Amino acid sequence: MILKKKSSDHLCCGHDQFHKKTECCCPTKGGLQVQPLQSSCCKKCGAERYNEFTQLCCQSTVVEKPAHAKCCGEKAINKHTHLCCGPGKLILKRDSRDHECCGHRQYNQRTQCCYPTKDGLKISPIHSCCSGVQQQKPTPQPICREPNSKLCGSTCYNPNDSRCCERNQGNSQWCCAPGQCDGTPSVYNPDTHICCDGCVSEWNPWKDQCYGGTANGPDLRGHLCCNNTLHTDGEDREECSEVGTSYSPAKETMCWSKFHDQPGQYCCGKETYHSDAEICCNGHSHQKTENTHCCGVAAYNIKDPLKKCCAGTLYNLTIGHEAQCCGTILKTSNQSVCCSSEDKVVLYSTKTGFGCCGHLYYNSSLWSCCAGKLSPVRRPSKTIIETRLLSVNNLKEEDLCNTIHIGTVERVSLSSIMFKAALKIHGRNATVTPLASPYILRHDRCSSPKLTPGKSYFFNEVNVFADVNHDSTHQSLHFIFSKCYRH
Repeated sequence: MILKKKSSDHLCCGHDQFHKKTECCCPTKGGLQVQPLQSSCCKKCGAERYNEFTQLCCQSTVVEKPAHAKCCGEKAINKHTHLCCGPGKLILKRDSRDHECCGHRQYNQRTQCCYPTKDGLKISPIHSCCSGVQQQKPTPQPICREPNSKLCGSTCYNPNDSRCCERNQGNSQWCCAPGQCDGTPSVYNPDTHICCDGCVSEWNPWKDQCYGGTANGPDLRGHLCCNNTLHTDGEDREECSEVGTSYSPAKETMCWSKFHDQPGQYCCGKETYHSDAEICCNGHSHQKTENTHCCGVAAYNIKDPLKKCCAGTLYNLTIGHEAQCCGTILKTSNQSVCCSSEDKVVLYSTKTGFGCCGHLYYNSSLWSCCAGKLSPVRRPSKTIIETRLLSVNNLKEEDLCNTIHIGTVERVSLSSIMFKAALKIHGRNATVTPLASPYILRHDRCSSPKLTPGKSYFFNEVNVFADVNHDSTHQSLHFIFSKCYRH
């Protein structure tokens, strides 16, 4: 399908297009769907969501996605043109496709080899260190005739009691260093031995981790391994951070990739914050009051009638004007209609004879809608059946704060919706009462939105609602009680 590009920032998403800075393209059962960037289907990176089609998450940092993308620390590189080398994540321009990392340097796998020595990794001509492996003549492969037996090099073995120890061909930096095994595949007993990159060593309870190409490295008691780097006792590092950096909790606080001198602090993004006086909203800290809640990265008073949170976007309202959320958009005009399904929310200009069928706005003279699905009509009807999944944050306070139910959909039939583990919630009293299970809500299937079995929804005796502002039932209940409860 050929579409006129709306702007230079728009990209294709199935038969639609999306703005790469404010929306993302989400895979669903029905195909690709455009969603606002705050949608739960968009990937999460640390404290914020991002568009995986145009962006990359590197150590909790959102960066623009290059061709053939790969993370290198907090940066993104083209893995065909650059290398990410060593524990320090040094970015090197790749000399050729045959070049790989050897510590913080690069070497040509065809003409050189990289191997560990007492003084660190060394690069040498391939004939001087790997000739024993490289010049071996191929031998005919034997045929394993025993039932269930497998081949390990030139030996057959039973996988029920043995394993095959083979060198990782992609990890060429451990190539045949003097004093190590030659990397020939060998059969071993996993109860008594350990395989480290093609080398079999006797298992030891304190040396059962691989150290390079051998398990016979230093005694690993009291040592810490973070991001493939071994730290000794002398460094006094006891834990690994979320991004694989070692630190000592008794001396410092680690917030993602940033060190803070004060121990025992709480993190908000990469910074620390005071939880008794501040609230953390997706990595951004704000001053906290009794009724302060998060809306995306912003904070607001949930009892303020002039504030409204729409799927992570905070709006200021005008006195006397009613407004409803349509995804992340605030709908203030009667000249528009919001159509919504579980996968998508779309705002349309109002047209006579049209109605919502999930997130689609359809012409009722051409189509009929049943349970969020459109079908061609044979005889035009004056009745417009609308089905849309409503948002609980558009409920008026008296409807939200008195009695509302929540339950997990077990089955949808022609005349009812069956919920399990259903609860009756009374926000004003801050009470939750279990209902008989299963709980049956009488509802015409065609006028009901498409619901997913196993997923939880709010509902009353008329409609079913989703909560797009919160990621869990626990967060939804906390919001309702905080907003509605009167001491």
